[in-house]
Amino acid sequence: MSVGLSGNLVDFGIADVFQLIGQQRKTGVLELKSETTRAQLVFDEGMVVSAAPASGRAGELDPLADRLIRCGLLTRDRAEEAVQACRASAQTLASTLREREWLPDDQIESAEELVTRDTIFEVLRWRTGTFDFRAQEVSHTRDRSQLLGAEQILMDGLRMVDEWQSFADLVPSEETVFQRSGRFERYLEKLGRDDAEARARAERVFQRVDGRLSARRVIDLAQLGTFDGMRGLAELREADAIRPLHPESVRHVRRVARSTTPTGRPSAARRAIAAAIPLAILAGVVWWTAAESMAAPEPTPGGPVARATLAELEDAYATRAARHAIEAYRFHHGDWPESLADVEAAGLLDRDALAAPRGRPYYSQQQAEGWVFLGPDR
Repeated sequence: MSVGLSGNLVDFGIADVFQLIGQQRKTGVLELKSETTRAQLVFDEGMVVSAAPASGRAGELDPLADRLIRCGLLTRDRAEEAVQACRASAQTLASTLREREWLPDDQIESAEELVTRDTIFEVLRWRTGTFDFRAQEVSHTRDRSQLLGAEQILMDGLRMVDEWQSFADLVPSEETVFQRSGRFERYLEKLGRDDAEARARAERVFQRVDGRLSARRVIDLAQLGTFDGMRGLAELREADAIRPLHPESVRHVRRVARSTTPTGRPSAARRAIAAAIPLAILAGVVWWTAAESMAAPEPTPGGPVARATLAELEDAYATRAARHAIEAYRFHHGDWPESLADVEAAGLLDRDALAAPRGRPYYSQQQAEGWVFLGPDR
C-alpha cells in the first residue's frame, strides 16, 4: 500500500483499524494519538511485532527501560546508561542489553511482551484520538511463529476491556494498597477448579502484597501486565485473601518507613546518629584511659589498649547497616533479596565500606603534653 491510512477514532474506531490491517495483511507502522498520549504499533503482514507508548520528549525514558526498572530487573542508572549507549550506536535497547549481557534473553523478551500487551490494552479503551498508518518495510528479529495476528489480539483485547469493568469495585485504583487477610489456600478454595494459569498469576501477586506497596507496584514487581495483575488482585480480594487498607493507615505506614530515603540509604539524621554512637563510646574509652593513667602514681611506658570494644562496635555497626540495607531492598523491590550481592547490585550496600579494618590496635603514649590516645598505623 503506497498511500497511508489516516482518520479520527470517533469516525473509524481502533477495532476497525486493527481488523483492516489484519485482513489485508499490511506491513507498516500505526501511529495513534490522544490528547495526552501517543502510541506506536508495528505490523508485519498483519501480525503485531510490537507496541509501545511513543517516547521522545525531553526526560522521557524509553518504554522498555521504564518497564525493566518498574519490574525491578534493572536499576535506573544502568537503564539510562544503556539508553545512551543504544542511541550512540543506533541499536535498539534490547540489542544493547543483550550485547552487554546485563539481562538474560527471557527477561528482555518478557518485558517487551508486557509493554506490547499493556499498550494495546490501553489504546483499545480510547474513544477519541487520531490514527495514521504508514505502509513501509519493518525490521525486527522476532520469529514469525511468536507473532500474533492483529485480529486475534483484537478479540483478546476487547474481551479484556469488557472484563475490566468488573474489577472496578474490587480494585478501585492502581494506587490502592492491600494487605493480606488470610492464607493463599483461601483463594484456592474459592477458585474451586484446577486452573494453573490463574493460580500462578494470583500467587505472584499475593507474595508481593505487604500493606505498603500500591496495586501498581505489586503488579510491576510480579512482572504481570496491567490486566492480568488487576485480575489477580480482584480474584484475591473476592476470595477474602487480601483486603484494601484505609488511606490513613497507608500514610501512617509510609511515615514510619520515611526514615529510609528513596534511594534505600538511611536518612541524614539516622546516618548522623549511627556515626555519633560509636564516636561517643570511643570518646568514653579515651577519657577512661586518660583518667586511669593520671591516677597512677608512677606512669608506665605506653602500651596497647585492648581493642575488643572497638571491634565489637565495628561489627555491630556493620551488621546494623547491612540489616537496614536489606530492609530497604525489600521496601523498594517488594521482596527479600536472595543474597547480599543483590543488595549491593541495587546500590544499597557497599560491602567494602562495611569491612571493619583489622590491623594494629589503638594505643596510648606519654608525650610532652601528657598522655594521648593514638590510632593504629594503617
